Amino acid sequence: MATLCIDTATEHGMVAVSLEGQPTSSARWTSKGRHGENLFAQIETAMASAGVGRADLSLVGAGIGPGAFTSLRVGLATAKGVALGLDLPLVGVSSLRVLARSIGFRDDLVCVPSIPAYRGDVFAAAYLVSREGIDVLREPFFGAPDAVFESIREAADGRRVAVRGQAVSRHAELLEQTFGSNLHRGSTSPDPATPDALVEEVRFVANTDGYADLATLEPSYLRASDAKLPNPPLRTQRSD
Repeated sequence: MATLCIDTATEHGMVAVSLEGQPTSSARWTSKGRHGENLFAQIETAMASAGVGRADLSLVGAGIGPGAFTSLRVGLATAKGVALGLDLPLVGVSSLRVLARSIGFRDDLVCVPSIPAYRGDVFAAAYLVSREGIDVLREPFFGAPDAVFESIREAADGRRVAVRGQAVSRHAELLEQTFGSNLHRGSTSPDPATPDALVEEVRFVANTDGYADLATLEPSYLRASDAKLPNPPLRTQRSD
């Protein structure tokens, strides 16, 4: 049976379809906050590439962030709709853990996923990634880049560090200053997550934590929305 995975946490949207023992088929695109316009077409493309129909699906996975507010909701709502419509189990996974898995299995490296968190901040975390699972050195958090990377350096405790995600290109000089010779340049990359890493994390979470509840699974934003309700709330007046 096949697994369908969706991640729209960043501007780099991704759909991955995987059959056990077969190479992962995927569709990837770049869309600045407009994933809803082409997500279903990308799902169809990935499924067709894998030779998979709706009846072949047995599990749906979705990245739940952190990331962009609207983009996250588009991806998760779509995954919920597919799971509900086809009566399939759903798994939500951290988009940062998927990005960390994309660095690869390296016992000697601290894997640091990092993406923009807007207002000049970054999202980041620190993990040790192995084939057996992921050990958390620093839970996902956000803040000013200098403070975030310094916190990661302390969590790494002298170990070599590999960073992946959009923050690499935006803060290359700061990364060099913070980690120095401990920055593993061969594994540090601005590239987005890989389809294989997304599938691996979805299956890992399904096997270890079980399935999510469709009614309660929500995006992991980490930071509050900029949108605020008026105070006092707006009131409508009936006109006769």
